[in-house]
Amino acid sequence: MRVVIAGSRRLPKGQAPRLLLHLLASLTPDEGEELNTVALRSGLKRMGQFESDVRNLCEVLHLDWGYWKPEPDDDHPGRASVFIRDIEMVDAADLVILFFTPEDAEDGYSGTFHLLDKCLDTGKPVHAYTVDSMGKVARFGDYDPGHEYDHLALDVGGV
Repeated sequence: MRVVIAGSRRLPKGQAPRLLLHLLASLTPDEGEELNTVALRSGLKRMGQFESDVRNLCEVLHLDWGYWKPEPDDDHPGRASVFIRDIEMVDAADLVILFFTPEDAEDGYSGTFHLLDKCLDTGKPVHAYTVDSMGKVARFGDYDPGHEYDHLALDVGGV
C-alpha cells in the first residue's frame, strides 16, 4: 500500500511525531506482508519541516519512504510542475492523509489543499485534519466510501 502524507508548511513545528507515531507504526508490515510505502512531497531544493519529521519517523520505524519532487520542464515550468507532481502522487496513492492549519481549511486554498482537491476529483480515499497553533487536532473530513482505511484514521478525541 502506498500512503501519501502531506502537511501545510504553516503547521506548528514539531507536531508530526506526536500526530503520526501510532499511524506510522500501524503501517509496519508483519512478517510476510507486503511492504507499505510512505510518499512525501519535496520542493525543488528540500522537504518542508513536516515532511522531514515524517521521513525521520519512517526511518526510526524502518518504513519504506520516498519523496516526490517537482520536475519543471518547458511544458510545465515552476509552479505548474508542482501541480503535476501533486496529481501524479495522488494517482499513485492508495490513501492520502493531509494536515492543514484551520486558516488553510477556511481559505480553501493552499498547496496541500490542492492534494485534497485532486483526491476528491479522482475518488481517491483521503483523510484530512486541521492542526491549530496549540497543536489541537480536529478531523476536517474524509472520503473513504469503502471504509477500507478507517483503521488508519487518527483518533483525535484525545489529542
